[in-house]
Amino acid sequence: MKKADIKNRIKIKFILGLAVAIMVFFTGCNNDQVESPASEVDEETLDAESIVQADFEDIDDITSIVMEIAESNSGGRIASIDDDRCQCAVITHDTENHTITIDFGDGCVGPNGVVRSGIIFITYDGRRFVPGSTWTITFRNFYVNRRQIEGLRTVTNISESLEANPTFHITLEDGKITWPDETFATREVDKIRVWVRSSNPLLDEFHILTGSTTSGMNRRSIAYKTEVLSDLIYKRNCRNDLRIRIPVQGIKEIIKREKTCVIDFGNGECDTIVEITCGDVVRTLNWEERL
Repeated sequence: MKKADIKNRIKIKFILGLAVAIMVFFTGCNNDQVESPASEVDEETLDAESIVQADFEDIDDITSIVMEIAESNSGGRIASIDDDRCQCAVITHDTENHTITIDFGDGCVGPNGVVRSGIIFITYDGRRFVPGSTWTITFRNFYVNRRQIEGLRTVTNISESLEANPTFHITLEDGKITWPDETFATREVDKIRVWVRSSNPLLDEFHILTGSTTSGMNRRSIAYKTEVLSDLIYKRNCRNDLRIRIPVQGIKEIIKREKTCVIDFGNGECDTIVEITCGDVVRTLNWEERL
């Protein structure tokens, strides 16, 4: 009986060992699937691209509108800006020193419940639609929905003439966004932005041209870079319908750890749905839900 018990125990141990080996094997296979092309662009990298891109594009749009009003202002406080994002901000124009200050104070609630606080500074040289003019954007304790935004953004008008669509070379140095949990993403930008103007300003479009690039680190300190493969198109009339500002058309690629995925922003509809292709695998995401 003892010999039989020993044999049974050996048999049970063998079966258990085999089961564990099989589990390890399939777990390994599943791990391989986790690292498959479908997830090459991880959550942190998508956050870095969706949120960081949206925040800086929104800043570009706000500063552009404020500068347009400031150019017809003789100096001092600007009392009225026809943009709901700035309704509770204090905006001042120092014509002698060529600076504009947008102060959102301790918290300014804009459309869709987006809260901005702190200060945006604009320093300019020349009127913005004149070829060769430049301006820089810096921040002091500036937050959007508790994310701190830092960096030096420089915009240069490279339009061929006053009659052409305004074209700008935009760079971002030392860009950084810090979340409330103190994780952060960094960003450097080199892009060309064309303002396609319409007789109705609500129908204006902004195109980020093919070849524009960004690079940075995601919230896990993993380096990535992007390049626009097909012009990214932002539509002003989509702005009030969306909680974040992202392209509604165009394609760009993200390269992380020498692996590439492609993001397709759609066909021009006012939505935040994107399609991400990594190898043979396609994923559809709603970037607005990631905020």
